[in-house]
Amino acid sequence: MKKLLVIQFFPIVLIPLFFSIGFNTNGQNTFEITFAREEDQKIHQVIEDDEGNFVLVGIIRNLETNHPDGYILKIDESGNLLNEEIFHSNDTISNYFFDIHFFKDQYYIIGTHYTNLWYIVINKNLEILDENNFGIPPDSWFSYLNSIIDSDSNIVITGYTTRWDNNPGGDTVINNDAFFYKLSLEGDSITSKFYLTENVLTMSYDIIEKPDSSGYLAYGFKYSADLPYGGQRFELSKDMDSIFVDTIPYGIYSYCSLEILNDSSILICGRGGHPNVFDLYSLNVLSTTIDNHAINHGAFRKEEDMREFSSYFQGVSKFEDNIYVGGNSNLNYANPFYSESDSWFHLVKINPDITPIWEYWYGGDAYYFMYSMIATSDGGCLMVGNRYDFEIQYLERDIYVVKVNSDGLIVWTQEIPVNNQSSTIYPNPGRNQLNIRTSQKESEFELINQKGQVVIRQTLTNSLTSINTEQLESGIYFFRLLNNNASHIESGKWIKY
Repeated sequence: MKKLLVIQFFPIVLIPLFFSIGFNTNGQNTFEITFAREEDQKIHQVIEDDEGNFVLVGIIRNLETNHPDGYILKIDESGNLLNEEIFHSNDTISNYFFDIHFFKDQYYIIGTHYTNLWYIVINKNLEILDENNFGIPPDSWFSYLNSIIDSDSNIVITGYTTRWDNNPGGDTVINNDAFFYKLSLEGDSITSKFYLTENVLTMSYDIIEKPDSSGYLAYGFKYSADLPYGGQRFELSKDMDSIFVDTIPYGIYSYCSLEILNDSSILICGRGGHPNVFDLYSLNVLSTTIDNHAINHGAFRKEEDMREFSSYFQGVSKFEDNIYVGGNSNLNYANPFYSESDSWFHLVKINPDITPIWEYWYGGDAYYFMYSMIATSDGGCLMVGNRYDFEIQYLERDIYVVKVNSDGLIVWTQEIPVNNQSSTIYPNPGRNQLNIRTSQKESEFELINQKGQVVIRQTLTNSLTSINTEQLESGIYFFRLLNNNASHIESGKWIKY
């Protein structure tokens, strides 16, 4: 297993930091961290287990085959890496992990072996306990899937497969087909439906069980040619038979995410199809009745000329009374994954009537793309996605994880303990200059404000180094000295008066 480089950084700082800091705010841990490797990486989904740990699944590029392998990261409540595993099958060209669930002390992963559905059960040490594969219609492959565990403890999956097709003009084109699949927790196939249609790019993004457990509701795109193209809702029986197809109110479409608000209403997040152009490129949130009548609608955006996009796999999440909606600000629609633009994770905490409680953005110093987010058991929210800096990376993305408290903040509340010092920081208190005298060779000095943001980072190559601090505001700062391996050497406090 290859080792992972963990980089902790804050968006206002352009130089990544080589250590991880977690913060605890009245029982709510917060952190912001990047996992960087030489391979391209993506995290699709994340869950929280019964111990407060987070397990992230996705893919990592295999440098030998140049195809993706299944990838798992497990971190604790403070963002510390607990385990990392890569899952590779030699008899397939690509291995994807799409979704994960925690149930009865085990993790259930739904992925694909290119043209097969892949069911895996692993324990808390990320060791495989069971797995199975299921075929799909010939000459098709999986492109997207999402899943739930229903009230019967079955795994219910939706998404879309892709195949080559001929259009009426005789040209060969890509065509997508929605599918629905049900597995038992033991990995047995119960039923499946693959809807091959002539509608090009038919997609299904997410599925929920009806509150009365009588069937399912799937939300996607172009299920029916008889309805206006845009967001459509597919009503299904427990056996996955189609009952009814309807248009989503306000035209919400494009990677819809779902959450049951209560026994009588559903919350939907996606891109807008509303006639209002502002709403069209906003992060749109809609509540409806179970029978698909609109209740409340909201549209959120960073700036009027920026395009928004909902999180790719999970853009709305609810835990008790905390409801969060997540997406991306300043998405580059022409190059959504490796853009040269700056972008942000966009997070909104809302009331049940979709009025905002607060709205924040995270990132902005590179290109950020959120794939999923979850409301956490401590009242906060965890977001996962990618960070890409085109100036130093080429088609190689890092994993970006942000955990905020219920106020949307990453808050510094811990002082760094003072160790036995072999280095001297003076004058202390100081004003416009601080001096570092140390016997450590080729170490790194970092000065951190009370928000946990690194405001100065300096390589120390001499026994005495002077640093200009005129630009800093008066207050208390913390410092760390790190060796060549980014390991902690010393730490302490410095005051600017």
